[in-house]
Amino acid sequence: MTALIAGSIAVPTAFSAPTAQAAEACRSGIPTYVHDVSGESGGVLRKYLDWDPLTGNAAGALLDTGETAPLETYSEFFTGGRGIIYVKTPEGALKTYKDNSATGGSMLTPVRDYGGNWNAYERMWSTGDNRIFALHQDGVLDVYAVANPSSGSGDITKVRTVPRNDPAVVAIAQADDVWSAGQVVYTLRRGVVDRYGEVKAWRYSEIGFGSPFPNGSTTVVTGVDIKTRVGWSPGPGTIYTVGDNPDYTGIATSYTGAAIMSVANPDVGAGIYGDVHADIASCLASPSPEIKPSVRPVPPETETPPKAVTDGSPDPSPQDPTQFSGEFVLGDGSPAAGLPVRVEALDVTSDSSDDEVQLITLGTTVTAPDGTWTVPLPPILPAIVKRAAAGNGGIVNAMASVNGKTSSGHMMRGTHMVTAAPAAAPATARALVAAAAEDGSEPSKMRPVTDDMRKEQAQPTVAQTNLSWASKDEEVSVDLLGDKPLPEYQSDTAQGPQGDPYVIDGVDTKSLAVTPMDGGCDKTSEKIIGNQIKYTTVAEGHAYWDAKATVDYDSKLSSSVEVAVKTGTKWTIEGSVALGSAMSDASGYTNKGPYFAKQWKVPIEYTKIREKWTCNYGRDTFYRYKIMGGKYKVPFGGAVGKSGKDVSNRDGSVNYSNSPKTHRAWVEAGSYFQISKNRSTKWSGSVSAFGVKLGASTQYDRDHKQRITAGNKKNARHDIWGKNDRISGKPGVFYSY
Repeated sequence: MTALIAGSIAVPTAFSAPTAQAAEACRSGIPTYVHDVSGESGGVLRKYLDWDPLTGNAAGALLDTGETAPLETYSEFFTGGRGIIYVKTPEGALKTYKDNSATGGSMLTPVRDYGGNWNAYERMWSTGDNRIFALHQDGVLDVYAVANPSSGSGDITKVRTVPRNDPAVVAIAQADDVWSAGQVVYTLRRGVVDRYGEVKAWRYSEIGFGSPFPNGSTTVVTGVDIKTRVGWSPGPGTIYTVGDNPDYTGIATSYTGAAIMSVANPDVGAGIYGDVHADIASCLASPSPEIKPSVRPVPPETETPPKAVTDGSPDPSPQDPTQFSGEFVLGDGSPAAGLPVRVEALDVTSDSSDDEVQLITLGTTVTAPDGTWTVPLPPILPAIVKRAAAGNGGIVNAMASVNGKTSSGHMMRGTHMVTAAPAAAPATARALVAAAAEDGSEPSKMRPVTDDMRKEQAQPTVAQTNLSWASKDEEVSVDLLGDKPLPEYQSDTAQGPQGDPYVIDGVDTKSLAVTPMDGGCDKTSEKIIGNQIKYTTVAEGHAYWDAKATVDYDSKLSSSVEVAVKTGTKWTIEGSVALGSAMSDASGYTNKGPYFAKQWKVPIEYTKIREKWTCNYGRDTFYRYKIMGGKYKVPFGGAVGKSGKDVSNRDGSVNYSNSPKTHRAWVEAGSYFQISKNRSTKWSGSVSAFGVKLGASTQYDRDHKQRITAGNKKNARHDIWGKNDRISGKPGVFYSY
C-alpha cells in the first residue's frame, strides 16, 4: 500500500468520525454523467440533466445537454457532489476536476492531481460529501475522508478498512454495480436466466465499533433483468438503472419511494451506454412546473422570432415527373461520357417467387459529354409495368445501367435507381417522384466488375449479418446518424469493408477512360432470393417543455427508400425507389410528451434480388445483388407501426441557441403547428435490411405530418425551429424548446 498512499494522501493514526457537513438546500436539476466508450474514437464523458429527480422524472426525462468531454476509454470516474468529478487514469493516478460547463467552461476543468497507484482498487465511488469508498483487489473495503470536498482540492485520508468477510463488503464485491447517496450504499445484482436481480441498500455508520453496516441490507428494487448492469442515484429516494452494453437498448428506468421502490418512468432516458454517476445531492426537490429547463443561461435574443404559421402557399410544382434522368461519372468523379444507357422497369419481380424474370426496357440513350442522360417515360406502359405502378400509387421505379471498358481491359458498370410518374398520376405521386429525385440527385459512379461476379455468391446467414455495422447501429436506442452520409461502402457481415474496390490486379481503374464495350451487355434478369420485413423510420416528432407531439403516417406509403447494390464484395447506395403502396392501417402517435422526441417506424418488406446479365456477345455472364424496399406489410402478429429511436438530443436550450435565427418560430399557448407539405428530413439510418443500412425520407401531405401542440403555460414561449429551413419553408422536421 506504500505506493498507493504516497504523495498528498495521509493515513491518520486513529479512527475519526465523519466531518459534519453544512445543510444543503434540496436540489433539482442534478447533472448526471455517462462515460461512453461505445464509439470508435475513444471514450467520451456525456452530461445529462436530471430535471426532476425527486419524482424520477415521472412526467419528464433525463435531458441530454449536448455537453461532452474526452475521457480515455480505460479511465474510470465517479462524482463527489458539488460539481466535482474524480478520474482514475489508466496509469492509476487519481485526479479531480470541476464541471464548469454550466457557465461556458470545461466540463473537466483540472483541480488537483493526487497521483498514487489507485489501480489497487477494483472500484471506487463517493457518498457525495466527504467519504470515498474503495474496494481493494484483496477484497477489503477502504474508506477515505475528503477534506473540503466542495473544492476538490482537499487532502484524502484513509479512516478505516472494513474486512472482506463483512456481509456488505461481500455484496459489494459480488455486485454488478455499486454507488452511494449520502451514507447509504447501494448494490445492484443483475438477473440471471432463472430469476430476477435486485438492488439492496446498506446504511453506513461510523458510530460505535464493529461493522459500519450494523443493520444489514434492505431490498429496495426488485425485478432487475438480465441485461441491467448499471445503477445510480441523484440523491436519497430515487434510483435509476440501465443496461450498459452497446447491444442493449440503453434505456433508463427510474424508481422512487422507500423499501420496495415503484417504477416512476420506464423510459426516462435513452442511448445511455457506459458507467453512470450523478452529482449527488443530500436532499432532492422538484422544480417549479412553470420553469422552462435550461442547461445554461440562454443568450438574450436581439429580435423576436415570428409566430409559427402553416405555409399557405400552393404546393410547389415538382420537376417534370414524366422522365427518368441522372448522371454517371467515373470513379474519380469525372464525367462518364458517350456510353449507352438502358432504363429497365423494377417491381416486376414483386409477385414472383423463385422465378427468373427479365426486366422490361423502358428506353435507351447515350450519356452526354458531362455524363448526364434523360429518358422519357413511355406514353403507353407495358401491362406488367402498368400494374406494378398502379400498386405503387402511380409511380414507376426503374434502374438505369451503363457499361463500358477501361483502356486496361477491365469492365465497368454503373447503375442508378430512378423514378417517374405519368402526367395523369395523382399529385401526391408526382411530388413523391420529385422527393425521390432529390434523394438520388448525386451522380452514380461506374464501378469495376470483378472476377467473383462471374458466379453466384453464397449468401451470409442471419447470424453473420447481425455482426455488420448496420445491424449494430440498429440496436442503439438513439439516432446517432441523423442525415450524415452513410459510408460509401458497407459490409453485410463486418464493421467495415477494407481495401480500394477500384484497384483490380494492381491497376487503379478509377481514373481510366471508359469506352463502350464491343458487343455491349444485354437486358437484366432478376430472381428474388430473400425477403425481410423491417420497421423503417418514416417520421419523427418533438415536444419539449409543456408540449405534446403528434405524428401521422396514414393511408399509404409516402416515402423514398435507398437501394443498396453489391458490386463484388461491397455494398453501396445507388439511388432510391419511391414507395406509394396502399396501407390498410392508420399509424403514428398522438399527444406524446412533454419531453418526448422519437422517430416512428412502419413495416416494409425488403427483397434481396440476384441480377444476371451477359456481355461481349453473350460470352461473359455476371451476377450482382441488390436490396430494395417494397410494400407496407405487417408481420404475422406484429405491430402496424412502432416507436423508433430517441431524438431528444436535438431539442432543448443549447440546440435552440445554436440554431439559425431565421429558422426559429414560436407556438402560441394552447395552439398547434404542423408540417403537411414538402419533403421531410432524410434519415440516413432509416432501416437495416440484410445487414446493410439504407436511408429514407417522407413526403408530407394531409395524411403524413408532424405536429406540436403547445400547453397553456404562458410564463415562457413554446419555441420551435426548422432543421433545414424556416418553419414556413422546407424545414424537413422541426425541433422543440
